[in-house]
Amino acid sequence: MTESAQLDLFSQVPLPERLFLDWSRPLVEQAAEWLIDRAGDQAVLDLSDQLVIVPTRNAGRRLREMLANLAAERGTAVIPPLAVPPSILTNPEDGTAISGRTSAGELEALAAWIAVLEEIDLDEFRALFPIDPPVRDFAWARGTARDLISVRRTLGEAGLGFSDVLRRLPDEHEEIERWRDLSRLESDWLGFLDRRMDRCDRDQARAVAAARPTLPTGVREVILIATPDPIPLAVDALENLLRQGIPVTVAIYAPSSLSDHFDAWGRPLADYWMAEPIEVPDFQRSVEIVANPAALVDRVTAVAKAIEDPADTLAIGAVDAELAPLLESSLRACQVAAFNPEGSKVKREGFHHLLKLIARSAAGADFVQLRELLRVPEMDDYLKRKLNSWNGQAARRAHDDSYSDHLATDLPTILHFLKADAESYRLSERESSRKQADNFAMMADGLAEIRRLMSELTSGPLPETLPPILRDLISSRNRQSEAGEWAEKVIETVAPKVMEGLAQLNAVDRAGISLATPDQLTLLVDLIGETTLSEDRPPLAIELQGWLELLWEDAPHLIVAGLNDGIVPEAIVGHPYLPENLRSLRSLRLKTNDDRLVRDLYVFRTLLESRRESDGRVDLLVPKTSSNGDPLRPSRLLFRCPDAELPMRVHHVFQEATAPGTQDSWAPGFQLVPNHPHEGEPEKPLDRLAVTAFGDYLTSPFHFWARRIRRMDEVDPAKAEMDDFDFGNFCHLVLEQFGADETARNWTDAEMIEDFLVGTADRLALERWGQRPGLAVRIQVAAARERLRAVADVQARERELGWEIIHIEESLFDSYPLEIGGLTISGKIDRVERNGNRYRVIDYKTSDSKPKGGAKSDHCVGNRLADDAPWPPDYAFFDLEGKSMRWKKLQLPLYCLALATRHPDVELTCGYFHLTKSVADVGVDDWDMDETILEAARHCAEGVVADVLAGRFHRLEAKGDRDWLSSWHLGLPAKTLDLTFVGAPSDHSLSS
Repeated sequence: MTESAQLDLFSQVPLPERLFLDWSRPLVEQAAEWLIDRAGDQAVLDLSDQLVIVPTRNAGRRLREMLANLAAERGTAVIPPLAVPPSILTNPEDGTAISGRTSAGELEALAAWIAVLEEIDLDEFRALFPIDPPVRDFAWARGTARDLISVRRTLGEAGLGFSDVLRRLPDEHEEIERWRDLSRLESDWLGFLDRRMDRCDRDQARAVAAARPTLPTGVREVILIATPDPIPLAVDALENLLRQGIPVTVAIYAPSSLSDHFDAWGRPLADYWMAEPIEVPDFQRSVEIVANPAALVDRVTAVAKAIEDPADTLAIGAVDAELAPLLESSLRACQVAAFNPEGSKVKREGFHHLLKLIARSAAGADFVQLRELLRVPEMDDYLKRKLNSWNGQAARRAHDDSYSDHLATDLPTILHFLKADAESYRLSERESSRKQADNFAMMADGLAEIRRLMSELTSGPLPETLPPILRDLISSRNRQSEAGEWAEKVIETVAPKVMEGLAQLNAVDRAGISLATPDQLTLLVDLIGETTLSEDRPPLAIELQGWLELLWEDAPHLIVAGLNDGIVPEAIVGHPYLPENLRSLRSLRLKTNDDRLVRDLYVFRTLLESRRESDGRVDLLVPKTSSNGDPLRPSRLLFRCPDAELPMRVHHVFQEATAPGTQDSWAPGFQLVPNHPHEGEPEKPLDRLAVTAFGDYLTSPFHFWARRIRRMDEVDPAKAEMDDFDFGNFCHLVLEQFGADETARNWTDAEMIEDFLVGTADRLALERWGQRPGLAVRIQVAAARERLRAVADVQARERELGWEIIHIEESLFDSYPLEIGGLTISGKIDRVERNGNRYRVIDYKTSDSKPKGGAKSDHCVGNRLADDAPWPPDYAFFDLEGKSMRWKKLQLPLYCLALATRHPDVELTCGYFHLTKSVADVGVDDWDMDETILEAARHCAEGVVADVLAGRFHRLEAKGDRDWLSSWHLGLPAKTLDLTFVGAPSDHSLSS
């Protein structure tokens, strides 16, 4: 049913003809039938003289597909109309609109804003900038410019600029002074574009295009179909087309009985839609409360898998845009074809990450940026091509080790220490250390090549220096990799955008805007990141559609995923420039939260009504929390009902989640499989075991495997100070040099010992961290000095008591060979002392406080575990003086066992030399060894060696607060890891 065009008596603006397509049948089918029926009986249905406006590009694609299908059914062909979103009505023709000048590109407009913001006197704009920014630099100007562009883009939808808002604001409005500043700032920016860049503003050009709209060649009619929320500027263009005598028809998806509840352009009217209740068939079945996005994805995937041909009958609305990639990934993993018509942004791709790292490195590479850059495949392949000996894994390990030792952050200092470490390792007596020298030298060569690349990049204008560098990096990429085809598509999409951005940077430079190369790169990376990547739609794929696209969906079974408030309806809260009280001024024609609510009430009811007549089904999935665990509210659309029904709906919606998968029982979509047979070379058999490794195995066999077999360790890129291990090693090295000095170690004068220790600490600190270590390191070195001063007093006293240092850093392998269960036991004894016939093994400890019970309690504790505790194994338990004890580590007892083999007739004791934070606790803590303890330690060590040689590593136990492995796996390594191939695959007796 249509309504004839008429004139509004007050505005004299001709109104469009309206058509109602009843929601008892699918929209896309009715719209296509209506268009074909209007064309009459022709051998070829030519609709090319019609411009069809639809909400999204995907809606246009669906309409064209339906036209082709219906024409084929009628035995004819069709030339489809141009079916596009409303933005086509406001596109400046050929990019020019005002005085024949080209509209400023995105990057040009942004650079002009930055230039204006850097030039102005903030004191003249205090209503807009009441306080100065902490640092008025490029980052501040860029961030502010992006905000201003975003506000102008929103205003541009209504054909407004800052000055237009100022003219429309009442004189008494509380924001009037702020908008006066914005208007003056906009005037400066427009003048800059005009005089310095010979450009016009794109938003003003759109307003001019809407005022003087032109249609594509051959188009004689415009049809607006099921577009309940056209932007005001598009409506202006349509009104101006009517004034030009171009026929305009508005097709509204609703029964004609509701004609009074839409305006002339098909927009739902608030008076009716805000008051009308919405009937949801079988509310408790249709609305499902799920715990979180993971549970929602699982639920949708399960439904799709249960349907034989889901693409024919099932549609999915991913109304929360963040759900679309999760759903797409999950469905494809289950062999269900899925397609996201919105595509994805380049900023999610590796190539964009590479460009971003290059931009940051050009500004001055630090350790964190270099660490990331070295792990980008393109950079790794590039260095392989430039450096014949490049081994990325070994070089990156050297880079991490060097940083951990020296905490150097800038590239020149990192290079200095890498070269110094390489030289130090070359002079080592150990073959393994000499091999390490090559890795450090190789990393130094790699970083030198990166520095050369950054120097080349900044040596001239970016449009000249960047393209050859990108070509070099891209040509190095492994195109045979699994992601090669997609990576090629990314490059093909990005390349034109890169060249467009560089052309705009040329224009910026000609305008006299001086931007440093890293800043130019940052602007280019921003521009490229927002580029959309489109993927070809797989055959028979389920489309993951947005909210407004669902009007065009004809599948009988619809799942709406993510029906949460703030998403449907979309709500803008606390906008810094356009708050709701300003948006509500009707003279500005800006969308308010109420406008969005009215639109979404109409869309929601339409989705339900269009399936009611055909016995279709709508499932509404509502997560209770976000993926981060933040609480989410259910959409207010769900509560538009008669008062009598409201308590039931509220009770149902706010109940506990019924869908599988809660925050507590979360499971990953896949598990990592360490030591998979495809991973590479098999593990080398063990021939020795460190004394400290026994404690690792007793704590957790899998942690032992990860650290001792696969050499995994944690690297903290944000590290800015010594960790506990570093601090201990630093103090240890000072004491080692003291013990190696045969004169100094026999002193009994505490002051002389103190001078030696403190002087050595200062010298070693200079060698390790250079002339300008960070503040945290300087504080830690000062703390080490205080502990060493306390050591001097204790050392002098112990020497007077007769304890003489006879060995330091004594290797078990060389001096005290020990073999257990067929394995050589390795380790270094910090210090061996002699006092007559007594020998004492000393291990240095720099923990903040001394453990209660001393060295003994650090190695073994009373057994308080239940009899049926699954871990540790029986060999870890022993009886001591009538008490059941459990081994935690075996370090000191194994040292004593080794000494006993060489000195069987001496009296053995051992202990810790504590260098605690409290100097009062600094001192030696003795632990007398006896045959019972040594034999219990040997028995436990034999059990550990037997399990290690048998490959029993499947058990994963938590290690407490300092569990580095857990921190890599979301705190849940037991769920994220599949230990099938760890150790001996046939023996799973220790599996968790």
